[in-house]
Amino acid sequence: MEGYDWETLEQTVREIRDNTIIARSRATYQNSYCRFLAWIVRNKPHLTPPPFPESLGDTTEYTMQQLRACIKQHVTQDRSIAPLSFDAFVAADFVTWLVTLKRKDDGSLSYSALNTHRAGLFNLFRDYGHTMSKSLESDLTKYFKGLKNKIAKSAANGESAVKTGKDPLMFDLYSFLCDKMMAHSGDGIRSCLHGHRMESNVSLFKRLQNSVLTYGVER
Repeated sequence: MEGYDWETLEQTVREIRDNTIIARSRATYQNSYCRFLAWIVRNKPHLTPPPFPESLGDTTEYTMQQLRACIKQHVTQDRSIAPLSFDAFVAADFVTWLVTLKRKDDGSLSYSALNTHRAGLFNLFRDYGHTMSKSLESDLTKYFKGLKNKIAKSAANGESAVKTGKDPLMFDLYSFLCDKMMAHSGDGIRSCLHGHRMESNVSLFKRLQNSVLTYGVER
């Protein structure tokens, strides 16, 4: 076909595809898969097509953080070079990386955090125009079922403290809010929270309500 600016059309299609994920989620997924790609470059270089490490330059002296930043800059600016041999990649490669991850307190990641990384992997495939095979999806599902069971058993046996859900409301903050709730009602609560530079959102109010109901001081 003649008369088309194919480069512009392809760019438009990419933008349409990108608009299916909100910016905040996209940033989270990209941070995740850049971290994964940095690990792949260092530990499983056979899974990176030669043009990709060549495009990064000499990274032998880079720390993992520096390598990750370099990869992030590269994949943000240019997606023409695939960072992963998608056809050779298997679920075990990804899960091997997952089990190396720890929280800052050296505890295990929550199942929710692991799921976020899995979503990041799906987004990596998507960003580079690859469709994850049914067998790879199935293998990931099986591995994640095993990870979930492992986390549950470790927590039940007291072998590890796994963070789940949101942090509990601090008792001092809870007491302060209860005092204010007793003095204000309706919009007064919201005004009070704004006055103390606290984020007034649905999540906070739900946590506050749950705390109040739990301690039995709702009036």
